[in-house]
Amino acid sequence: MFEELKKKALKSTLAWSIILIIGGVVLAGWNAMDAFYSVQGGVDFSTLGYEELGSQIVNVDLEYNFGRYLKEYSHNTKTNANTTTDYYYVIPAFNKSGTDFLYMTIKVPASYGSRMDTMANNTADSNASSPINFRGKIKKLDSEELDYFNDYFEEAGFTASEIADGTLPVYIDAFAAPSLSFGLYIILFAAGVVLFVYGIYRIASAASGGSLKKMHQDIANGGFTEASIESDYRNAQAFDKKGDLKVGKLMTYYTAGSIPRALPNSKIMWAYQNTVTHRTNGVKTGTTYNVMVYDELAPKGRTFSVANETVAQDILNLFHASFPWVVVGYSDELKKLYNKDRVQFLQLRYNTCEHTAVEPGSEN
Repeated sequence: MFEELKKKALKSTLAWSIILIIGGVVLAGWNAMDAFYSVQGGVDFSTLGYEELGSQIVNVDLEYNFGRYLKEYSHNTKTNANTTTDYYYVIPAFNKSGTDFLYMTIKVPASYGSRMDTMANNTADSNASSPINFRGKIKKLDSEELDYFNDYFEEAGFTASEIADGTLPVYIDAFAAPSLSFGLYIILFAAGVVLFVYGIYRIASAASGGSLKKMHQDIANGGFTEASIESDYRNAQAFDKKGDLKVGKLMTYYTAGSIPRALPNSKIMWAYQNTVTHRTNGVKTGTTYNVMVYDELAPKGRTFSVANETVAQDILNLFHASFPWVVVGYSDELKKLYNKDRVQFLQLRYNTCEHTAVEPGSEN
């Protein structure tokens, strides 16, 4: 029994665990360098040659720019209004010699527009401006951004070869809130590591039988020996194809997520069918059938999902025939009594019957 349940638990958890592991590797790997640069506070942009530009997070003290060539905005569908969010400016990217430079782009929040326009005017007059510090990530211009970038130089009289030789199709995406952005990369990297470790743990736990820990505790709480439960489980009646929901004389066996659990039948107080009809825009889209079970260990109820109404009724009929201390069926009066006067509810059957399972049909 336990070996069978361990294999089922491992099989059940395997797919999700692999997804967690892959997701963790991708998330951590994708953000590893950004998290590293974030911890460092970003790379000094002035120390990078143009041939070294990748996808680093950089710090740049900007004194020159050659003007704005593109703006980005958000559209409010309710008011039909556009709000400018970012501006694109042409800036110099110096190589290691510190003399020649190539043209590239910086994308800044719209709030910097006035200061950047003043800087552009100073640059046109061959004057440096007071440095503006930006922190951001180097990214590639997409096709649309690159078209506008090239148009800027064509209008300035550059030839196609001059544009190709003198520009870089990358930009610094400046953070609006550097501290929050740095923290985000670190959090994403840490989340990826957590997902990876958790996925490994799930597989290791299921393979070693750790997923059966709660079931062993359920058996102990019910006061049964594991030998008696082995026999009870083998003879229990299954109510689904996988055998995840089974009712024996001693316990009801079910799976919570991927964890096998067992409920002592002697602790069950009340059971009934709950049917939920799902609708979308008034049109019926499906029906969910559940068996609600209230017991001493979970007085607020457990929900056992079943395939259809026939299965739900088969379970309830078995409860009614085998466990005379269980109130089977629903009414508003029973619900009110259960919630308002539990002692009187238990007097209906639970406290007036011996908690010994009987053969179906011989309860009288």
